[in-house]
Amino acid sequence: MTKTPVVIGEKVVKEKVVVEKPAKKIAKVDNRAKRRAGFYWEDDQPFVSVTTVLGVIEKPALRYWATKQVYWAMALDPSLSEKEALAAPFRKSKNAMRRGTLVHSMVEAYKHNQKYVNTIAEPTRKYAQAFYNWVTDNNVEVLVQEKSLVSRRYCYAGTFDLLVRFKNSGRVLVVDIKTGRGIYEEVFLQLSAYKHALEENGVFAELKVDPEKVGMAVCNLQTGEDDRPTGNYQFQEGEDVFNQFLAAKYLWEYKNKASLDKINANLPPEKRYTRLDIKFETIGKEVKNENHR
Repeated sequence: MTKTPVVIGEKVVKEKVVVEKPAKKIAKVDNRAKRRAGFYWEDDQPFVSVTTVLGVIEKPALRYWATKQVYWAMALDPSLSEKEALAAPFRKSKNAMRRGTLVHSMVEAYKHNQKYVNTIAEPTRKYAQAFYNWVTDNNVEVLVQEKSLVSRRYCYAGTFDLLVRFKNSGRVLVVDIKTGRGIYEEVFLQLSAYKHALEENGVFAELKVDPEKVGMAVCNLQTGEDDRPTGNYQFQEGEDVFNQFLAAKYLWEYKNKASLDKINANLPPEKRYTRLDIKFETIGKEVKNENHR
């Protein structure tokens, strides 16, 4: 099985807005239709999705949330069967996914018509208003939106939300649009993967942007305790944690070795999934992990 050498431990390094077309525009490319079983398939070769990789990280807050949904389902309707009560978190999750899809459609529409917010029904309109407030407050120019990227060097793929420029400061950031009550630190693992895939695919070079100066941030269109949009947004920047993302990918590959071997058994050598071969750095010397095959 082919392996990609990686080193862990080194530095990887208020006015009304009229959104103008950037001097250099990158076409939107959304290849999520090519995604199946947690992989993007590009030219019949599998690349694990960024979100699939991050599923390996324990999320206690999510487990607590799911338990709470079951509790409230039973409290509101004691006649529910065990199966119906246990399905409550999945119903909520599907609602959140539909909400996210709708919000991303609003983001796309904004590029074409800034007055689109007035046509959106309540209460969803408050998500749109929160997004437009963020755009206005930061004088945002959208450079690239919802572009699917493949990292052939590290064998992963994903679709990021936005690459933007704050026109007042000139800063460029990879931005993820969320809807919820808060921001989780794991999202910066996701954004780091997208940032490095953008660099690998030459997007920064095409836009004449210095990769070292590209930041990462989350714009969370806030949801209240009643599961309805508040009309407010939360914006948070984070650091590049690409090494940590690679470590998560390495762990995911370890836990899914049997599945990866099964996939590769049905592919020609040049199309097989490429696992990471990580070299861990210790004090004073580099030690290669010989157990990874």
